Amino acid sequence: MKIGILDIGSDKIICFIVNIVKDKEPKILGTGIHKSSGISSGTVTDLELACHSIRSSIQSAEKDFGNTIEEFIVNFSSDTIQSHTVNLNIALDNNEVTHEDIKKIYKKIDNLNYGEDRQLLHKIRTTYSIDKNIAIEKPVGMKGSELIAGFNLITANKNVVNNFVKCLSMSKVRVSDVVVTPYASGLGCLNNDDLYIGTTIIDIGEGCSSIATFYKNKLVYAGVINIGGFHISSDIARGLSTSISSAERLKILHGGSVSTNEENELIDIPLTGNEQTTETHRIHKKELSNIILSRVNEILENIRSKIDKSIMEKNLTNNIVLTGKTSELKGFNNLSSDFFGIKTRMGKPIINIKGLADCATGPGFSVSCGLIKYKILKEEGYLQPNSPIENSFLWKKFGIWIKESFF
Repeated sequence: MKIGILDIGSDKIICFIVNIVKDKEPKILGTGIHKSSGISSGTVTDLELACHSIRSSIQSAEKDFGNTIEEFIVNFSSDTIQSHTVNLNIALDNNEVTHEDIKKIYKKIDNLNYGEDRQLLHKIRTTYSIDKNIAIEKPVGMKGSELIAGFNLITANKNVVNNFVKCLSMSKVRVSDVVVTPYASGLGCLNNDDLYIGTTIIDIGEGCSSIATFYKNKLVYAGVINIGGFHISSDIARGLSTSISSAERLKILHGGSVSTNEENELIDIPLTGNEQTTETHRIHKKELSNIILSRVNEILENIRSKIDKSIMEKNLTNNIVLTGKTSELKGFNNLSSDFFGIKTRMGKPIINIKGLADCATGPGFSVSCGLIKYKILKEEGYLQPNSPIENSFLWKKFGIWIKESFF
């Protein structure tokens, strides 16, 4: 099966054309990467610019592949993404649980009210219990008086979703699956132990940062904040009177925490509007570090406040994995570990993919690789009800509207 992978970010749009064959490693057949325009913090801000960026990325991948591709799996990111924890139940009257009972519980989700401005994106069953016995994975065939299913339901602002869908339709993109960015990051970077023992993955992108917590192979929380690496570069540019491009280079070359021995080291800062000249002014490296750390602390504080308190209270997170381009800043890992008081480590894509360029194996490609992993799991049946990692993408009614309106 050949399918397109479309990772839409605020900094770049990545398109992979992938061949997925059962029991074999996926293989990259075409690659296209284009600078992202018309997208800010994961949200479409200019339809025409965003469409041009998406089409350019796809066309590059199709040219590399030598053919067109019909369907794509796409990520969706927005700071309006919310996780809702709900428990739904049905009476069993001491009868055995049937597959029809499972369907009835899932059907109840359709009747829940999230607000007129919310669009349901994912339903993820997290627990089953029969008569308060919560250690149940496969309830079918078991007897009891009541079956309860716990769900993590992920929603986003309906208008934001509508604009996203319109952008894809204008770009002539046929979508088979849409996955929220935090979910994709986790699938791309976390191993089986991480997914089971309780791990939060934090993906620091350019325009926004996403958070996902997995526990016992279930996505139990997902969220996004609209602060990322670009905001650090912007702070540097304003604070040191230099251009955004120069600020980005300074962030990469000299950014992050500094040791005592480095504090007084001098670095040259190009003046705004003088990138083509050698005119600079000098500052101590500590000054640059302070600007960066101030924004990094804000990012981490927002992430901490975003994480559902019940996640922390129930000890569902035993470690934190950091990914995304900005997470590679010097000292970011240690700073995060101290900030959260939880063991942290750097993460990058762990899925084996043939034909993936070395430059595409770093933290900046976690979402892209996670989308590939998602499609593999779905094709193998692991994303169906009662599976180890369960997700049902609830765009059935919405998907009909997409087809009727645009195709």
